[in-house]
Amino acid sequence: MSRDEELQTGKARRAWIAAALALIVVVGVTVGVATRWGRGGENTSSPGGPQRRGAELVIAVGDVAGGEFDPLKGWGSRPAQIRPIHSSLLTIDADVDFVGDLASEYSVSDDARTWSFTLRDNARWSNGEPVTARDVVFTYETLKKDGTRFDLTFVDRITATGGSRVEFHLKEPRSTFVSQLSEIPILPAAHYGPDYSKNPIGSGPYTVADYQQGQQLILTANPHWYGQRPRFTKLTFLFLGEDAALAAARAGTVDIAYVPPAFADQRVPGMTLQRFESIDSRGLSLPTRPAGDKGKIQGKDVAVGNDVTADPAIRKALNIGLDRDEITEIVLQGHGRPAHTLVDTLPWFNREAAFEDGRTDDAERVLAEAGWRDSDGDGIVEKAGKKAGFTLMYPSDDKLRSDLALVVAEQARTLGIEITAKGSTWDGIYLDGKANAVTWGGGRHHAHQLYSMYSSKTIDTGYNNMPQYADPTVDGHLDRALSAATQEEANEHWKRAQWDGESGFAGEDGDAPIIWLVRIDHLYLVRDGLHLGDQPIHGHGHEWALFNTIAQWRWEK
Repeated sequence: MSRDEELQTGKARRAWIAAALALIVVVGVTVGVATRWGRGGENTSSPGGPQRRGAELVIAVGDVAGGEFDPLKGWGSRPAQIRPIHSSLLTIDADVDFVGDLASEYSVSDDARTWSFTLRDNARWSNGEPVTARDVVFTYETLKKDGTRFDLTFVDRITATGGSRVEFHLKEPRSTFVSQLSEIPILPAAHYGPDYSKNPIGSGPYTVADYQQGQQLILTANPHWYGQRPRFTKLTFLFLGEDAALAAARAGTVDIAYVPPAFADQRVPGMTLQRFESIDSRGLSLPTRPAGDKGKIQGKDVAVGNDVTADPAIRKALNIGLDRDEITEIVLQGHGRPAHTLVDTLPWFNREAAFEDGRTDDAERVLAEAGWRDSDGDGIVEKAGKKAGFTLMYPSDDKLRSDLALVVAEQARTLGIEITAKGSTWDGIYLDGKANAVTWGGGRHHAHQLYSMYSSKTIDTGYNNMPQYADPTVDGHLDRALSAATQEEANEHWKRAQWDGESGFAGEDGDAPIIWLVRIDHLYLVRDGLHLGDQPIHGHGHEWALFNTIAQWRWEK
């Protein structure tokens, strides 16, 4: 087969994949309606019929209970996750500026080593007791001692001055400390213990009324909330998969349902598709070490390394050879945009990391120069007797990532690289993901993920640095960015870590331990007339992204 014929075949295959994905959507949705809600006449609700505009909402945006309401178990690991139940010292506004939440005011010393906060006078826990500086000190000292979910090793000491003032004294400046101040939920010192998850006491606009693992979460309005009083007194979260959530929307039993891009063209009477820009990106995490190594994930021993992806030529060929525009069109149905880094367009993005992709000829040249050639004519290149093939893992219940894996595998084959897509649970992915490629995701309103995903100092901590990537020059830039006294200085080093002209983890000549491909829009079917407030740009995790503005939600007249 000639090269032109091979390329045409690849295009035909991708067209077939797009058609197949569309068929899967139709079949999946039909089955979801039939199996969960019954066929015509069996549903007690009138699908798409008139809905009450009461003080209760039913929401299906995925499983929102991860972390069990406790920061020691992971609560706060995603932007906006804590917002309905807890408060933090700071939060973000619609312009993505960090502003006071529990803190009525705060200041930072000239040397960026002392952060001072004054708490609101009217802040109360859901049991009516006041939130005090002692609670803040207790929360941060507890998390610092635990050391697994939040890195607070840079904090020297925390002091309470009276009942409402708190000071953090840092060992050195930490440019991303502001992110933790907006994501760490404050805990009640007098009521926290091993059973806290069973009865979480928070200072947010809602409190937990009922939680049934794997099924639903019910929140009721907190009468002691210090902020704008929510218009909705009860929120019921149904833990439905994507097809079942769409079926529920069609049945008229939910007011908000998250939908993946492949479902976005589905019409649901009485509901409108609302689209929110995000910094939520998807890509491929690729092991950078040869096979046979050992590492850890959340303290568990796991295999590390892959002989194929450890070759920089394989990663570079994929980085420049994959066609992000085509991936965006097929996988996201146009609801998003191509991505070259985790931080495209943000203040710490290095524009030199963007490049023209879809360059199959250049990708083949990179492989050939590194010794990868198709010697047996099967379309897959080999080197030293080893085929250029590896497994790409994705969560089976995530349609977007499964579609991404399928399209990437098809595109990669035209480059001479064989990728086998494999669905699994997240538990399985975490155990096997350091020896295989993974459809990875991320995106924050701050730059700290660049450190956690690429610094060698984060290897074997939590879920950080899945590729086990290490480069001393990159580490140097990341360290200097982290300890910078000003945001301007930090941004310069974040950019140089991406690419400094000679080395970096991004750009067409970078190491590409994670190949970022698309940035997704968050899509929701929303009951007509329901206004969701002035939403800031969303961060990673559609389950919680909406809830920064929950106190602003209302029915429009």
